[in-house]
Amino acid sequence: MPRWRMPVLLSSCVVIWFGIQAALFHRFSAHLSTEPGGSYSSHIRQHHDLDSRVSKYNLTLSSHMKKTIVPDDNRMLAFLHIGKTGGSTISVNIRHGCHDCCMQPCSVRTDGWIHNETILSQRIQSYYHMESIPLDKLNKQNQITTIVTTVRNPISRFISAFAYEHPLNDRATKLTHNREVWEQFSCFPNLSYLVKAAMGRAEIRWNKAHTNALREQARQANTVQFGKLYSRPKPVQEIVSPINCTKLAVLAFGRNETPLEIHESVVNGSHPFVNHMSYDYRQYYLSMPPEKELFVLRHEHLWNDWEHVNHLLGMNNPKYYNWHAVPPFQRVERNVSHQYVAKERWKLHDRQEQRWLCHLLHDEIRTYLMIIMRAVNLNENDLSNAISDIDRACPVV
Repeated sequence: MPRWRMPVLLSSCVVIWFGIQAALFHRFSAHLSTEPGGSYSSHIRQHHDLDSRVSKYNLTLSSHMKKTIVPDDNRMLAFLHIGKTGGSTISVNIRHGCHDCCMQPCSVRTDGWIHNETILSQRIQSYYHMESIPLDKLNKQNQITTIVTTVRNPISRFISAFAYEHPLNDRATKLTHNREVWEQFSCFPNLSYLVKAAMGRAEIRWNKAHTNALREQARQANTVQFGKLYSRPKPVQEIVSPINCTKLAVLAFGRNETPLEIHESVVNGSHPFVNHMSYDYRQYYLSMPPEKELFVLRHEHLWNDWEHVNHLLGMNNPKYYNWHAVPPFQRVERNVSHQYVAKERWKLHDRQEQRWLCHLLHDEIRTYLMIIMRAVNLNENDLSNAISDIDRACPVV
């Protein structure tokens, strides 16, 4: 072969080689783009899309989706029961399902704990509800390293808390309310009144007349509960110091106050709503410092998350290798979140009122998403589903 043809031949080979590589790369890329969930570029787009969705709550995946994982041998677990999220059900499925000050174990289960006891029941050592975890339990070495908690869509959680605490729902909840509670809630005979008042559109601006109307109901409703005699409310004719309903509604949503300010007023007893409305996600998040490991059981997926967390807590520990999922018939459920009288009273039927409610709970929604993002047992798909659930409850137009 003439020497002058050698460079031409080499050049042709190089061109052919690059052509083959380009064709293979194109085919591989096309394969990735059509494979369900397998495309790297698709994953990147979904990641950016999710980052955009959380940004309206002043959150970013890079800053807030950081998970702390504790070596299994060092784990010390506590259950933080957030009100109206399914925590009562979990509490009766664990040995230490009552306040840390009580005698342990404390569960009402009567079927014994030897057969098929779950890993969560064995490993949770303390329980906190309507209170913060003491700082000495969080700061000292060999204390709580891992927090297990329950959550729920914050819109649904707040409505459930309002209905649960309302005196007009006492026939369902079997709770007894004192005169002060009747006076406070007399501003808000239903959820619509509460939302409007917090937005400065109160239908009952001062509750003196309405208090008198409801007090007669309190006279009969709260005289006898569970066979015990309680003091009667004072006569209807008594002159009542009026309460500013708008101011009271703003306090119910924790508006214009920081979580620490709300916490201080709740602890010293000056807050008007020392109940599940004031003990919201923002309050409980004070007991979830970033260095603590976090497992989350979602109200909407309670038993799936329960089994998943049990698996995660046992898969690297030889002590629990033989653990298996607890059959459904062995689970104990305690439902105190859906017991309503006059269900229409606890609903909003106007889209504007629904938007107002979402606006009032903006900080609460943000904290809820922060908990989801930190959960070791949840991922970006779970976060996306949580945001979609909120979007369905919060109409844009």
